[in-house]
Amino acid sequence: MQLKLTWKVSGQNRTFDLLVSDEQKIAETLAVLKEKELVQAETADAVRYVRSLRTNHQIPVLLTYKEGNIYSGDILQIETEEEE
Repeated sequence: MQLKLTWKVSGQNRTFDLLVSDEQKIAETLAVLKEKELVQAETADAVRYVRSLRTNHQIPVLLTYKEGNIYSGDILQIETEEEE
């Protein structure tokens, strides 16, 4: 199933919307964002968790969206380990 998610980078005022499969791993999405230069390489490489602003839970990037209970309309914030 396709999910429409909003991504935010902590410390930046930019957001972007993405369509992803619920079977895709969060880390795979981060790799694409890094490749497209939407997220700095250093940030993408340092991320271990994303925060769901809907539930205020940290979700490991090694999970799929389905495993992390992320649903369409969720807002995910990229946080580096220093910010946790």
